[in-house]
Amino acid sequence: MDLRERFARLMAGGKSAAAAGRTLLVSPATAARWGKKVREGECLEPKRRGRNTGWGKLAPHMDFFAELIEQDPDITLVELRDALAAAEGVAAHISSIGAALAKQGYRYKKRGLSPQSVTNPRFERRGSTGSANASRSCVSSSSASFSSMRQARIRS
Repeated sequence: MDLRERFARLMAGGKSAAAAGRTLLVSPATAARWGKKVREGECLEPKRRGRNTGWGKLAPHMDFFAELIEQDPDITLVELRDALAAAEGVAAHISSIGAALAKQGYRYKKRGLSPQSVTNPRFERRGSTGSANASRSCVSSSSASFSSMRQARIRS
């Protein structure tokens, strides 16, 4: 039997809320709160926990977003936010719009790799010019100078 049901039965049996709370080892504040609910005839069921499962104020506007995305598939979240504010008078953050669209199954796919440009390469390659080896030699020379300085301190 649930603790709340036992509390209600004890109160129905004539005990006060404080006495029923002491019997069931419930804090005095909880006993007073449950006692008030029992006297007023309210349900002692625990309140629902966790976040709200709804989409909030953006749920009624999902058709509007779908229409805008259908017209222009490359529309940005900022443009969607501005269009919503202009057309419906609703202010929303772009992260909220993005989350609502993700719940509806909309995804933004970045463009794939295109052929590498000769004039503007995406990645710098380390060739046989020694740039990769040069960085290693700098590390080793700096660590050598550090160890020599450390030995000089120890000697003095």
